[in-house]
Amino acid sequence: MKGYSRQKDIPMDNYILVIAEKPKAAQKIAEALNASKKIVINGVSIWFTQWNGDFYVIAPAAGHLFTLTTDDVGYPTFNFKWVPRHLVDKGSRYARKYFEVLKTLSQKAVGFINACDYDVEGSLIGYMIIRNFGDIKKARRAKFSSLTPVEIRRAFSNLSGIDYNMVEAGYCRHVLDWLWGINISRMLMDLYKQVFGKRSILSAGRVQTPTLVYATDLVLRRRLHVPVPYAIIDISLGLGDKMVRPIYEGDPIDSLDKAKQIIEKIKSKPYAKIKKVYKEVKVYSPPHPFNLPDLQKEAYRIYRISPHKTQKIAEDLYLDALISYPRTNSQKLPQTLDVKNILNMIGLNKVYRDLVKQLIKETNGVLKPNNGPLDDPAHPAIYPTGEMPKKLDYQHEKIYDLIVRRFLATFSTPLKVMELKVVLDVHGLQYSITTNKILDYGWLKYYPYSHIEEDQYLANYKFIEGEEIPIKRFGIKIMYTKAPLPPSRISLLKWMESVDIGTESTRAEIIELLFDRGYLKSKSRSVDVSDTGLFVTFLLKKYVEDLVSVSLTRKFEEYLRNIREGRIKCDGVVEEAKNILSRYINNVLKIRSTIIHDIFSVVPCINNVNCEAVKNKRMCKICRRFADESGFCVFHRAAWENLLREFEKWRRFGFDWRSYLKKILSLRSSGLYVKEVAYHILNQESEKLSPIL
Repeated sequence: MKGYSRQKDIPMDNYILVIAEKPKAAQKIAEALNASKKIVINGVSIWFTQWNGDFYVIAPAAGHLFTLTTDDVGYPTFNFKWVPRHLVDKGSRYARKYFEVLKTLSQKAVGFINACDYDVEGSLIGYMIIRNFGDIKKARRAKFSSLTPVEIRRAFSNLSGIDYNMVEAGYCRHVLDWLWGINISRMLMDLYKQVFGKRSILSAGRVQTPTLVYATDLVLRRRLHVPVPYAIIDISLGLGDKMVRPIYEGDPIDSLDKAKQIIEKIKSKPYAKIKKVYKEVKVYSPPHPFNLPDLQKEAYRIYRISPHKTQKIAEDLYLDALISYPRTNSQKLPQTLDVKNILNMIGLNKVYRDLVKQLIKETNGVLKPNNGPLDDPAHPAIYPTGEMPKKLDYQHEKIYDLIVRRFLATFSTPLKVMELKVVLDVHGLQYSITTNKILDYGWLKYYPYSHIEEDQYLANYKFIEGEEIPIKRFGIKIMYTKAPLPPSRISLLKWMESVDIGTESTRAEIIELLFDRGYLKSKSRSVDVSDTGLFVTFLLKKYVEDLVSVSLTRKFEEYLRNIREGRIKCDGVVEEAKNILSRYINNVLKIRSTIIHDIFSVVPCINNVNCEAVKNKRMCKICRRFADESGFCVFHRAAWENLLREFEKWRRFGFDWRSYLKKILSLRSSGLYVKEVAYHILNQESEKLSPIL
């Protein structure tokens, strides 16, 4: 490509090549180091400067320029090699110009500085470029947590050696992910083609697949849910000139007769007796500084911005030097952070001017953050740099505002709340009245996203233990048990964090990959699983269960942490992965021809070529899946059994079999498979599907 190999485009010799991870980062580094000249080679901007007596050429990469591939076909395969990413990934063809520019610039470089993001990915990106194009023995590392001029200059005045442990951890993560991905994905695609007679792009991964299994199991529990009725006695009390509905705190009433008996008692004596009055002042410490998972949770809770979108926005804000590096797990701000200077700069923004003044006043200038327990060896918690933002779009502005307000709040004083709870007895049933009164807003003034219910009337009402309060209204309220909450992007992220799989920087991307592959699909604000997702989950859980287990994934995540900390080496970890993969995949290959029947027990047989091989098999009465002796597939049989099991509880509320099934069809909380079975039974009039009454 024209211009790549022409050394006359480079106006100096004997320079040190500075490698940034992205073009915007390269520009920020160039500006901080007072770059005097910029040229553009085939669309790639590079900068020239003199710093601390050395000549620097500053040039960007575009993320990873090298990736893993193999010449092998079939599976299992454990032979891999690193190649230019743009040669094997059609979506990365844009990276070729960066690849060629860095290759050319490396030829006359007398030294190298890896100035990519200081994490395992950035360490690997820079290392691979230097190792392939230059001399790694002549390389050093620049470590910074924000792209502000002050921090960049500090980093380049305190260069360190190459962070080989970080490089090895990044290298090993890529190898493990590749081994898992290429082998399990090829196995899935091979079986899919054998079953359905067509090709489909399927994938699996160390973290991706356990997350899919968790989401699928949750969705299936919802589809098989049979709501069960229960009763509560709903009452309203007369407190002075105000009507108050206390909260029922007892066990659900499991029959209509019991509920009616309680109603008769209330009719005879319509009073609630105050058993206990609890009044306590609670002190809530300021929130911890943000790490990436906390930021993602709060952005979703407050603004319904997805974890993946929040991460992308935070990275944009980092590249604009508005916040520190976001891909961190730390909840701690460093003691060396110039907090007063940051606050002074934030105070220049009229949006935060009064808040900064108030914070300085209430703390008397003693600014100590409420650091959390989590730490990160590479980066501190996320903080605003104080740089003035230019025009931001709505979502960028909201995420930036969230980070600034969280930063201010963590230096503030505690929130103080008077909490009142009144425990009531109504003929042996327990109810309560609760309310709050904010005594000192503390950090809530800066971070007003924790809603506290206040009722001044109740807070000031004089409740006396032993006193009886008249019940003005009462009645029986029939309610129904709810299905488990559906999975959502944020609940999947929280689950991944709770079981310690993936990293703070990869979890959101893995969740989005499940949607890209068609395994999961959006359904209002929740998540549903597709038939393809069912196919993948069933197949892997049944035949390679350990490969999709959380425990195995967590085990290899711990290996990667140990590599990063220099305790173990990658080679042994890779060999263990190869042995595990080889054992399970070879077992699948031995029984490949017998898997079709099992697959069609969970995936419907649609009218295409795959149905020819199974046209003489018994099909489910409701769907096109294989059926057992009951005439139902595995899902509809489970739904039928659930309906039979729960019927007795419904009879206690006056339902016969048909009215029970009709009610099931009318309830939103009834599972999909349960409704399908109920509808089928009502339309078939089959005595065999009815319980013995």
